[in-house]
Amino acid sequence: MIHDPIITTLEKIVSLHDGIAEPAGEHILNVLLTKNIASLLSLPEEITFTTIADVPQSVFVTYHSEVLNKLSDLLSVKGQITNLGVNFNGHLKTTGFEKILSERLVPQNGLIRFLDAKPEITRYILCNVAYTANAEEKRIGLVSFIINEITGVTPVEIGDALFWEADKISVDNQQIPLSIPGNELLTLIEHQSEVLIGKSLNNWQAKLTRARDRDEERLRAYYDTISSGIYNKIELKHLIGNDKDKEIARIEATKRELERKLLDIQERYAMSVEAWLHSAMIINLPTVHIQCELQRKKAKRAVTAVWNPFTKIIEPLRCELSGSPVYNFYLDDLEAKIISPTVWRK
Repeated sequence: MIHDPIITTLEKIVSLHDGIAEPAGEHILNVLLTKNIASLLSLPEEITFTTIADVPQSVFVTYHSEVLNKLSDLLSVKGQITNLGVNFNGHLKTTGFEKILSERLVPQNGLIRFLDAKPEITRYILCNVAYTANAEEKRIGLVSFIINEITGVTPVEIGDALFWEADKISVDNQQIPLSIPGNELLTLIEHQSEVLIGKSLNNWQAKLTRARDRDEERLRAYYDTISSGIYNKIELKHLIGNDKDKEIARIEATKRELERKLLDIQERYAMSVEAWLHSAMIINLPTVHIQCELQRKKAKRAVTAVWNPFTKIIEPLRCELSGSPVYNFYLDDLEAKIISPTVWRK
């Protein structure tokens, strides 16, 4: 896994715009650009990007590079949505799920009963969320994740479902209503984006925090020295009356000046982040929907679990309070709502 944030961002942007990107190490990316993107960047179609200097026949990229600034313009495009299906040539079994279900999904204080299993199309939504972060400098990035539109679980993996180009087919089921209300889906997208963007900016945020703490410590030390000098002057000269009051006023002015300077430092190192849904792909996968019943005391409810033939697993359900994926969970007494162990203990 590549951890270089610039290389990761370049790889995603190139792939989103029909190019081919292949890392050749932690800080090197070999790229085949489309003709249009190459023209936009004023670069040859086959190029190597790197974030370390002195790599022969490559383009050195930093957050201040013109190349990255031009690519950030591509991320400003919003709302591109594609819809495709994926062929599955194997057999979708509908038996044998009762045992697998009870082993995989485990209510800690209730029961789960297998009801039925049948082949169904499940829509997965691949979200590409672009962001810009500003502090001492500007950084751009892109995070991607998939939501299971039936269960609402995110992030989920879909295996090699998109690996074979020949298996992709066009579909038109946009008139079918969403299983998840639009506002709830938006909340899921926003929450997962916030989590992933936060992770991608962790190192930079830690660096900014260290720099802020260092500058604050130096500033406090400087002004403490000034205040100590004034106190020493009062004591050595045995100042009283107006003379002492003037020096005390200087100390108070020094404290106020320190507070203003500290606020300036906090603003200098504060990070602001703006994010938006750059594009989305609705992926229609042949799956098996497993109907089951959850029971806690007198509360019963039907839920759908999804078996994905591309990953060959039953996917997790979603905690209805925190949104986190769960295989082991608790049920509340009133409606048998699914609650993660972490939330339950709180």
